[in-house]
Amino acid sequence: MIIKIFLCFCLLFSIVGHAQLIDTKSVDIYTGPVDFNAPIIKQNKIKMIALYMVDKPDGAIIIDKQAGQGYQFDTLGRVSQYFYTVLNKTKYNQTNETRNKEDIVYINDTVFLNFFYDNNNRVITKRSQTGDYYDTYYYEYNAKNQLSKEIHCRETNVSEKSKEFKLGVQKILSNETFEYTIPKPTQWKKRCLNDEGREYKKSIINFDDKGNKISENCSFTVSWMRQDMAYEYDALNRLREFTYKSNESGEIKLKSVFSYDSKGKLLMEQKFRNDVRTNEISYLYDETTNLIKSHINRDFINASIIIVKYGYLFY
Repeated sequence: MIIKIFLCFCLLFSIVGHAQLIDTKSVDIYTGPVDFNAPIIKQNKIKMIALYMVDKPDGAIIIDKQAGQGYQFDTLGRVSQYFYTVLNKTKYNQTNETRNKEDIVYINDTVFLNFFYDNNNRVITKRSQTGDYYDTYYYEYNAKNQLSKEIHCRETNVSEKSKEFKLGVQKILSNETFEYTIPKPTQWKKRCLNDEGREYKKSIINFDDKGNKISENCSFTVSWMRQDMAYEYDALNRLREFTYKSNESGEIKLKSVFSYDSKGKLLMEQKFRNDVRTNEISYLYDETTNLIKSHINRDFINASIIIVKYGYLFY
């Protein structure tokens, strides 16, 4: 309900946007399901984006579970907080014997993830609350700007202020390090080491002459498991296709295909699983602001359409 009220409020604001708001290229650390283009966020002085979604099953009425997501940005256009709703429980408005779907009340919890950066705009901390504990990741980088360490901790907060974090007890759950060699300018070889300093995975990462990642091939030391990622770009250097293959639990192939308009705005993403189309996501833009006003996710597997509305708040 909080997200829905906020969306109604922030739709009153508008500003002219240029270029592509959503960045489809690969990043080391994601700050949510969608990665936003920080320079465009900064240029448009966007403080928050709220997403409110409803589900429309084929042949049925719209289901409103009061679900939503939201992104807060700092003045540099970086995501400082991502939050989303999780269905906690359902109950009925009526107590009579005839209970219909429209009588269901959905009760959600909201999960918040906070992000912190260094002076080079790199994520160094990601923290979320899980019950009485905080789930925290700390990141370190080497001199070549490569991710070199990831520490995963469970923490407690001893601050008396709910919106302030003060570290109490900390338990390290994992401590991974990453080592690199660069046999040529367009290729990295990456070793992933566990808490004991033992290699558990190695990768070969290839780039094109523009610095775009074009492939990443991973193999695990103690098993036959493999992960392979491939990236294809169009003539304007936009990600056109992403493919992921793995044999972790049977052979699986996931693919996303992106299409854009002449101005670089994302129009559609099509998702496939083992060459079967599962989703088609279409983006709609406000003609005045050029910002995304909604997207429609056609779910072919569950025979439904998820409608997502965007609202903006500005600095």
